[in-house]
Amino acid sequence: MDLKKTPIFTALLILYALPAHLFGQDAEQEPLQGVLEPVEVEATHSSITIDRASMSVTTSYRSMEEIVARPAATLNELTFTLPGVWISNRGNQALGERMTIRGMGWRSQFGVRGVQIILDDIPLTVADGQSVLNMVDPAMVQSIELLRGPSATFWGNSSGGVLYMRTRPPADSPNFMFRGYGGSYNTMKYEGRWHDQINGIRLNGYGSYYKSDGYRDYSASRLIRSGISAGFEPWRNGSLTTQIAYSGMPFAEHPGSLNKTDAENSPSMAWPFNVNTRSGKEFHQLMGSSAYIHDFDSGILNFSGHGVWRDLRNPLPGPYITVDRLAGGTRASYSLKNIPFDLQFGGELRWQRDERGQTNNDGGEPGSNRIISQLDRVGSQALFIQTAFDVGSFTLTGGLRGDRMAFQSDSIDVNTGDIIPYPDEERIFTTLNPSAGITYHLQDARLYTNISTSFESPTTTEFKNRLGGDGSIQPGFNPNLDPERTLGVEAGLRGVQHGLNLEYDLAVYGQFVSDQIIQETEIDGQAIFANGGDAEHYGLEVHLRMQPSRSLTLELMYSWVDARFSGGEFESDVKGNRLPGVAPHRIGSILGLTLGNHRLSSDIEWVSSYYADSENTAKNDAYTLINGRWLYNGIGSDEWALQPFVSVNNIFDTRYNTSVAINNGFGRFFEPGAGRNVQMGISLQF
Repeated sequence: MDLKKTPIFTALLILYALPAHLFGQDAEQEPLQGVLEPVEVEATHSSITIDRASMSVTTSYRSMEEIVARPAATLNELTFTLPGVWISNRGNQALGERMTIRGMGWRSQFGVRGVQIILDDIPLTVADGQSVLNMVDPAMVQSIELLRGPSATFWGNSSGGVLYMRTRPPADSPNFMFRGYGGSYNTMKYEGRWHDQINGIRLNGYGSYYKSDGYRDYSASRLIRSGISAGFEPWRNGSLTTQIAYSGMPFAEHPGSLNKTDAENSPSMAWPFNVNTRSGKEFHQLMGSSAYIHDFDSGILNFSGHGVWRDLRNPLPGPYITVDRLAGGTRASYSLKNIPFDLQFGGELRWQRDERGQTNNDGGEPGSNRIISQLDRVGSQALFIQTAFDVGSFTLTGGLRGDRMAFQSDSIDVNTGDIIPYPDEERIFTTLNPSAGITYHLQDARLYTNISTSFESPTTTEFKNRLGGDGSIQPGFNPNLDPERTLGVEAGLRGVQHGLNLEYDLAVYGQFVSDQIIQETEIDGQAIFANGGDAEHYGLEVHLRMQPSRSLTLELMYSWVDARFSGGEFESDVKGNRLPGVAPHRIGSILGLTLGNHRLSSDIEWVSSYYADSENTAKNDAYTLINGRWLYNGIGSDEWALQPFVSVNNIFDTRYNTSVAINNGFGRFFEPGAGRNVQMGISLQF
């Protein structure tokens, strides 16, 4: 589709160009807020503020109108205008969304690798580096912070970037809100959220139920999510917050990826073998955390702990996988006061216990051929120090973190349940990760540069297979697999132009990855991983927010990344090729217009073509998506509001593939995206 020939593109250009007085607004405009405000960057685990941070950080706060009118069934709806991060909605809840930050995490065929995900201070990334996005209900997210570069100084393992989300609403938001909507593909969702302060205790809660038959055949799913938190001050200088969250997927069907011909001609079809084997997913996950902050005369103590329980049943086209997981961690830090610079130090512990089983898939049930029955354990310990100090118009920042990680795997006797240690099945890694940066303060802008590092250990899933002497798959840990490491350098400029009511953020970067973890071979559907070589990522990011008048808002993002293999033992045939699953160019924009009691908004998302395999022989075509929403604000009073809304996605029914299955061994790379679809609903607030 030629975007420039579409009527809506012409209309959007006209709206972008219209002067403020045509909307009947006052000439005086409210200045943009946020980019230079002294707000702490929570995603850094430190007291550094946005105006002093010498790193690429983007914040996004969702307005009530955005929360009501946008269905937000998947996280890509909240992030497609944020620079650097790319979340691809597979349209397949059994696999979840793909996520990369500046190309990091590209190799993941399911789940998320290489980046940190945090929800309400609870890491969704466990000790071995795996993250599960199904825990997040995007509709409940109130704000987002995005760190776009290597961040091991703050978070340790698997920190090629950080996505930090909060669900707790601001104090001035409605005490109660219900929203329900329904639409295409028999989709229905019901949501409730509530917050109040009772006897000095700050309470927040949310819950939702989602069901859909999906755009594709055999892609139905059900999701239940809920959470509650409480905060209070047990002592005059102390604050305690505790919370618990649940996410459950009673079932999700797995339609599988398609080859290029089927994706073009029959995009809604499911791969027959997935249907025949009843491939899908069922899981239940419970998370909890507590955090205590105490303000002493000499400094601020911050102590927190969290725990995760997850039960997974995952029939796939071949194996039937079960995982019973217990994981958690604690962290303590102390930030000194009464000294002429910022100084924070502390330590962190994380642990993970996965009881993993694998049999053949017998029509969606565990078969009699038990392939793996083992207990995987991961433990990590870390010490860190961070500092920041001002020298004239400059702010200098620095940090250092040391991590020790231990992996152990034992066999489980399927008859007695006894643990039988594998011989020599323990791996220990140590790593030291520094970072340093400098910020130069202009009147309404900040110029910054930094150098930072990260590392990514193999996950227990990637460790779990190894080759025996006869070339067969053996249980236990792969003894030849090591972490991959990244060095990042970046520079940027962010600020505001009050005359234009413009907030801007520009960044350039280079990232150098060594000892990449790649799939070396595959036997009977089971992958063997190895450290396959190096890669280089270069990029440019532009992010603009503009409010020409009180009725008109515009957000615009452009990201360019050139990520290529640069050599290595297993990369002789792909050196110079682009990394698969990483689109070189992306554009995202949101235009919002208020006309009386009506709020209209439109999205444009453009993704360039990109490769699906390391050999660069399979390419996913470029695509453009245009969405629109309408919200009515005219029903209610000062005490309550009733707001109907309509959302139309993919207005021009563009045929496209929303994601790819990286390096699929059967040539089935493509995951088709939904055609035109409509949701209609209503929100009640009081």
